[in-house]
Amino acid sequence: MPADWTSPGDVAHVSLRFGRLMLRNGADAALVQARVSTLARSLGYDTQLLVLAEGVLLTLEDEHSFRTKLGHTISGMAVNMSALAALDDVVRKAPTMVPDISAIDRQLDAIEHAGSHYPRWLVAIGMGLTAASLARLFGGAWPVVAVSALVGIVNVLLRQLFGEWLLNPIVSAALVALASGLIGALAMKAFPDTPPTLCLVAAGMILVPGVPLINGVRETLGSHLGTGISRLMIGVITVLAIAFGLFVAAGLAGDTLPVGGNAAPLAVSEDLLFSALAAGGFALLFNVPARASWACIICGMAGHSLRTALEHIGLNLAVGSLVGAFVAGLLARFFAHYFKVPAVTFAFPGVVAMIPGSYAFRAGVGGLGIMHAGAAAPPALIGETIGLAVTAILMTAAIAIGLSLALAAPFMTTAPQPSNPTGAQR
Repeated sequence: MPADWTSPGDVAHVSLRFGRLMLRNGADAALVQARVSTLARSLGYDTQLLVLAEGVLLTLEDEHSFRTKLGHTISGMAVNMSALAALDDVVRKAPTMVPDISAIDRQLDAIEHAGSHYPRWLVAIGMGLTAASLARLFGGAWPVVAVSALVGIVNVLLRQLFGEWLLNPIVSAALVALASGLIGALAMKAFPDTPPTLCLVAAGMILVPGVPLINGVRETLGSHLGTGISRLMIGVITVLAIAFGLFVAAGLAGDTLPVGGNAAPLAVSEDLLFSALAAGGFALLFNVPARASWACIICGMAGHSLRTALEHIGLNLAVGSLVGAFVAGLLARFFAHYFKVPAVTFAFPGVVAMIPGSYAFRAGVGGLGIMHAGAAAPPALIGETIGLAVTAILMTAAIAIGLSLALAAPFMTTAPQPSNPTGAQR
């Protein structure tokens, strides 16, 4: 037996751990399959991999034997682009090294326990600016923008606290929406002539599981139907929990959340500014390496502002979202080639501000109103709620399709390739 031979048990262990870390940090099923297979092949084994919503089932094969093993259950998912970049680095370097399971396991240890590059206070301020920017992109007046910044900071601090308590993510989303929404609604009492609706919507928007929803659509349209449907169901339930929290907050503050009403799009120049601020906040939240965060901002500006420009010339939101996501995805491919990291590092922070949270929340509020009214529900409320729900579904699907087309299309660049430009941030 050769000295560098690795046992199937050891390879199965690191491969499953690698796949679990990818899923936990925001990768879609297709990317997990590709990277785990590449890692196992570099260690001398072929793989058959089944990605489930709760974990990974792996079969290893070589000329001597095969082994099937189920990975540990994944209890929760987040989005950590630095972790995905570091995992991609492990795969890229594995073929150039003598197989060393212990070394790979130590690398995975370091990735799993690395934490965020950014201090909590900076992430909170960044998401405060993101919430304020989203309120403005939705057409909010300046008092709403100011209060939304406060709400965004409280929102993130509560999320971090509940995360430490290991609270159920759906329950956590509802409680954060309730608390931050109530603070926002009460703060808006200082501006009696300005409705608080968009402040509440911005508070909920930064809670929306945008990346799982986009991944869910992409997986459902691809070859991972079960995983995609599971993600979508969790995303829909989370959105409903957020809507319920905001509904209760508005009721406690003596306000109502209207279902109807759409603001006119901003001027493209103003949209560029607030799209950049929103994307920058999401880059902090998603732990994008600092030296690459500017690329996320460019992707966000390009995608959202292009959609706004297309809306100005009369194109509907679904088509505009598809085009904007496609362009953001192509830019993400370019930056991924330059920085040698997965394209999703730039794609997701770049498009998540386009997620139709406003439509989804108002559809959820409309559904709660229909439930409360029962058979006496006004036909206008029913029609408006259905229209909002369909719009939210079509826009989310359009974003996912646009990204999928951009990330799958043949694409070559001639950009220079520096040696690990994000390495100092890992």
